[in-house]
Amino acid sequence: MSKIAKINLISILLSLLSTLIIVSILLLVLNKNPFEIFSLIFSEVFASGYGIGQTLFKATPLIICGCGLAICFHASLFNIGAEGQLNAGSFIIAIVALKFADLPFPMLLVVCMLCGFIVSGIFGLIPAYIKIKKDVSEVITTIMFNFIIFALINYFLLDFFAVKSTMHTEKIPENAMLFKLSDIIPFFQGSSLNASFFIALIIAVLCYILIYKTSFGYKLRAVGFNETASRYIGLKTNKIILIAFFTGAGLTSLAGINFVFGYKGFYEMGFASNVGFTAIAVALLAKNNPVGIIFSSLLFAILDYGGLSINQLVPKELMLVVQGVIILSILAVDRLVNIYFSKQSSLDKIGGIA
Repeated sequence: MSKIAKINLISILLSLLSTLIIVSILLLVLNKNPFEIFSLIFSEVFASGYGIGQTLFKATPLIICGCGLAICFHASLFNIGAEGQLNAGSFIIAIVALKFADLPFPMLLVVCMLCGFIVSGIFGLIPAYIKIKKDVSEVITTIMFNFIIFALINYFLLDFFAVKSTMHTEKIPENAMLFKLSDIIPFFQGSSLNASFFIALIIAVLCYILIYKTSFGYKLRAVGFNETASRYIGLKTNKIILIAFFTGAGLTSLAGINFVFGYKGFYEMGFASNVGFTAIAVALLAKNNPVGIIFSSLLFAILDYGGLSINQLVPKELMLVVQGVIILSILAVDRLVNIYFSKQSSLDKIGGIA
């Protein structure tokens, strides 16, 4: 194991441990038994095939969206607009699926994914362009674009595409839906887990190869590490930033496949349930490693689905508190771990000289 991988692993484990301690203290303050609460969460998830299936179903969009954000984060682009970008792409995916429903299913799926990717990517390109030309923080512009995107979707959905008296589009034909795993594996009977889970795993693997095994990935990480130095060695930093934002934002749209093609068969306003924001924590916990994002997505999915079993015992907002504590723990622990290893490295060098 490389030194960087070792540091990242220690940082992640300490972040989770500190989160566990803080949440346990909070539960004790609420006069609740932490062991009982955590036992209920895990029993809800792992006691049945349905629970496991629902957890994997909830993890699917987090994996896809987390991978998209990881590409942006590697270039030091803090994309807060994933929620809007995801919805924009998913809306287009549903509309294209309805308009071209006569296409063969494989071709329809590819066309829908491509159209959703392009639309979400464009909404990522605009903040990137503003950042390059006007040096405006992408944090501000992507947050504001969330409101713009939702306003546009609300207008087009209600005025042109929504089923009367609803907030969703028409349903795509049944023969255009992805298969549910329960149709093949009875163990998952009743769950919403579908073939988009495998699409998410493929995306994670491809993102890992892109980031760590290609020349573009090397340039991407170089720009993220030091944009000024990258420019001096001849890298076209502006071009890399544009590509990173377009690709990362575009990928978030594919999270909609899970809902549109795998679950309901239509786009519905609010379907994402803050997946775009939760995916930020997912990516940060995994240190922006697509393979790690698979596991961090599973953790957040366990908290999300398992949290349903404790709503009568503790406030439902507790799971949001846990997610917030995880983010704060990552930031604090990561800093402390890096400082510790930097000091250790300096001491080793001094010892070697002596």
